Amino acid sequence: MARLKTQLEAAGAEYLVLGHLLRRKIQSFICSQNFEDYDIVATNPEKNKSLKIQVKSRFRVSATGFPIKKFGSDIVIFVRLNCGRVKKKQPTYTYEKEPEFYIFPTELCLKVQNDSLKNKWGKISIKRIQDYEKYYNNWDVIKNRLEL
Repeated sequence: MARLKTQLEAAGAEYLVLGHLLRRKIQSFICSQNFEDYDIVATNPEKNKSLKIQVKSRFRVSATGFPIKKFGSDIVIFVRLNCGRVKKKQPTYTYEKEPEFYIFPTELCLKVQNDSLKNKWGKISIKRIQDYEKYYNNWDVIKNRLEL
């Protein structure tokens, strides 16, 4: 099956994350395109702290993980967009539920990838991350690291 073109959805995921950060009064900005290691920088200028955030999104409702090859960020946010299913090589936009966000410290993702069998995509199954449920919509992971 041909790979779906989901660049627009991926860019949308970055803006969704940015919106959630700004709603929580976390000063943040999206980096220029083609940064390999991170997409967003979140800051606390009063404490002179910043975090590099990599956004990994998956289009499908059934997505269980994400590919990652480079670990140059402090935080990895997995966004399950929940915007479609694939039938006959065409996405059908069902919007069964709202997007889901998992906010992981990068070191957890790195540990899981190192423990797993490597494949060419470097895919990480979120269920391999211990207590992955506690990272669901847990924006405090970022706030705590920035000391906000």
